[in-house]
Amino acid sequence: MDDGTHESTQRRPRESAGALDEPVPGEERADTGERWHLDLEHHLSSVPLARHWVVQRCTAVRVPLPVLTVVELLTAELTANAVLHGRPPVRLDLRRTAGEVRVAVADAGSTPPVRRTVGPEATGGRGVALVDLLSSEWGVEQHGGGKTVWFTVALPGG
Repeated sequence: MDDGTHESTQRRPRESAGALDEPVPGEERADTGERWHLDLEHHLSSVPLARHWVVQRCTAVRVPLPVLTVVELLTAELTANAVLHGRPPVRLDLRRTAGEVRVAVADAGSTPPVRRTVGPEATGGRGVALVDLLSSEWGVEQHGGGKTVWFTVALPGG
């Protein structure tokens, strides 16, 4: 099925050592091995797109269903936070190694996510708590262009 994304299995030309050329909005790139990137619109419609994209890549590299389910849910949470509380551009990075799956969502906002305590009647505010509960590890990296929020989920036997 063609979902409109374009995959590349080769590195794009480098402008200088250590830095890839500027990404094209909406373009997906695969670096060597099992690592992919996707530039997303700063809009809520990016959340289901990110989920679908991550599921496709994880399925292709045989991520077990229990891990895939967690990765899908947490990807949706990080992407939603980036488009609701961050600033454009938004970039999704996915990496699968022998031991884990790592997802990172970067945006240009500098405000880190906050774990909230909400009541049972609340319709939101649980995303960071879910990431904390279900991931193996997670964190926030601040950088000159904003922040990157990431998580890992361990693979069985990894």
